Amino acid sequence: MIRRLAALAALPALTVTFAFGNASAAAAEGELSPVMVVLDSSGSMTARDAGGSGTRMDAAKRAVSSMVDGLPPQAPVGLAIYGAGTGSSGAEKAAGCKDVRVVQPVKTVDKPALKGAVAATKASGYTPIGHSLRVAAAQLPKEGQRSIVLVSDGEDTCAPPQPCEVAKELHKQGVDLHVHAIGFRVDAKARAQLACIAQSTGGTYHDAADANSLLGVLGRVTDRALRHYEPTGLPITGTGDPFTAPTMTPGQYLDTLDPVEERFYAAELKAGETAYFAATAVFPRGNPRGLEVLDVKITGPGGADCNRSDRELHTRANDDGGALTTVLKWNGTVPGSSKPKGCSVPGKYVFRVTRDAKEGTDRVPMELQLRIEPPVTGSLGEPAQTGLVSFAQEPAGGVRPVRGGGSFNEATTLPGSGRYGETIYNGEWLYYRVKLDWGQGLAYRVTYGAVPNAATTNIRTGLFSPVRSEMKSDTTAYTGSTSILPSSGKPLATPRVVYLNRNAGEPLMRAASVDGWYYLVVKLGAPSGSSQPGGVPVTIDLAVAGEKAAAPEYGTSGETPTTPTPTPTSSPSASQSEPTPSNPATPAGQGSGGDTTPIADETSSSLLLWILLGAVVLAVMVAAAVILVLRNRKPPAPPTYPTHPNGPGQGWNRP
Repeated sequence: MIRRLAALAALPALTVTFAFGNASAAAAEGELSPVMVVLDSSGSMTARDAGGSGTRMDAAKRAVSSMVDGLPPQAPVGLAIYGAGTGSSGAEKAAGCKDVRVVQPVKTVDKPALKGAVAATKASGYTPIGHSLRVAAAQLPKEGQRSIVLVSDGEDTCAPPQPCEVAKELHKQGVDLHVHAIGFRVDAKARAQLACIAQSTGGTYHDAADANSLLGVLGRVTDRALRHYEPTGLPITGTGDPFTAPTMTPGQYLDTLDPVEERFYAAELKAGETAYFAATAVFPRGNPRGLEVLDVKITGPGGADCNRSDRELHTRANDDGGALTTVLKWNGTVPGSSKPKGCSVPGKYVFRVTRDAKEGTDRVPMELQLRIEPPVTGSLGEPAQTGLVSFAQEPAGGVRPVRGGGSFNEATTLPGSGRYGETIYNGEWLYYRVKLDWGQGLAYRVTYGAVPNAATTNIRTGLFSPVRSEMKSDTTAYTGSTSILPSSGKPLATPRVVYLNRNAGEPLMRAASVDGWYYLVVKLGAPSGSSQPGGVPVTIDLAVAGEKAAAPEYGTSGETPTTPTPTPTSSPSASQSEPTPSNPATPAGQGSGGDTTPIADETSSSLLLWILLGAVVLAVMVAAAVILVLRNRKPPAPPTYPTHPNGPGQGWNRP
């Protein structure tokens, strides 16, 4: 019996793989890029500012202090100052051209220490811009998105090295290193030099005509540099041959693609499984503009042609960075699906990813996501929906400040119905996510605030499903006046999420057939002229409607699906079930404090219950075995003691 119990205890726990993670374990919501700020403290900074309220150095100190106050507590920011350690005489030039002091290395910002060091700085020396860029770059990580924010009131006075040549040298270290330059009351020659530095690294150049301009520009440029699209995933290298393609299991992966290249990846599919394969090409800032095409095609076991491919294309004119995603769904092994014979059987399927960007020059990162959905062997859940969620009433209350992430991986969670707001800068794509359980849906709109004299550019918003498929989008021109997306007056919305939505005729309805994180993406284009340094305020009005409903009953992959019928319900309209803004909905699994721990699916919960019941049974059986053994033991014989010569009990002590 003990052996049987031991064998039972050794059985492995059962697991079912269904959903993939939104990012690798290392990726955190709102993760920020490291930034090194370089501040000019040369002798020219002692000149009076245009407003007459102090020197240029005084204005720079106020701007840095304000920038530091506005940094997120976890921001990885460092600071270097040049020109403060020597004078500007000819005899001091050799020392002055090496005078670059790192006040704080790149680490979680120490605001009091940083502000104190800047306040104690005195302007006096030379302007070694080229050397300062090398020093700042050495403080940054060797890979990943990272930036230098350079503030100068004039051109380099120490060349060589020539600053623009140094910038080109830094760019060769990787396309993820950018220099953003701010010219503080500079002349045409200095402006050209600083603009060359920025353009050579895919960064941006901004003019600051006076103290107030510098105050606004420095904080906003630094804020933008902190946000990024940081590609994440398990490294994988696709092959040029479909028969040697690496085999993927559900999860997120990372590869790279040349402007014109195709690569192959494989996945094993069992009977009844549905595969979702997403490829996301990530474009670095400063990447040459042009037409981008990303194509995904699937072939079946032995190279069978499944006659299925999907592609997305994007004309990247006036775009700075961003991403392009193509998603292919395959359910050929699900009974009843009309697919070619060679592509309706279990086996190894191969996905071909092709990038076509003839005008591009850079090899770009590419995220790959594979999600495999097991067959449904029980209830399909609620009936398919026929309508979209809408605003039951206009959102009320104050606007809650948020900080959008720079990618799908780092999308900021919006915890429920309400109004959310922040500032978006030219060329930015901001990502937010909303958790929808089975039976829930969402509706939202985006308002771009008015900015006088803003440069004309395009604005865009898109709604994406948990598998990164774009469900709906809208775009228009922004000219500085208040603009609302969608421009139709109706919000972008989903139906309530139901498994049977996948059989709908409209793509938008079909996409709302999996529960999980839905993404809202908000964009402000980069104008052909100078950028708007102050950014544009945006407000997101969000409604989350519906109560959590019964999930479809998934079986084990490879198990033959049955032909179940949906659970009949009398579901109310989406607008009727919408929580009011005064009592915003919080996605299940998230407390009001914003906990973003993923929710286990229904299958996982059922398995956990069986495992717990098994543990209880095991404990009872072990206890019964122990009691049985104890009852069957013979009592020990009583001890015998020697008898004293004078009789019992006459002086011998028992042990």
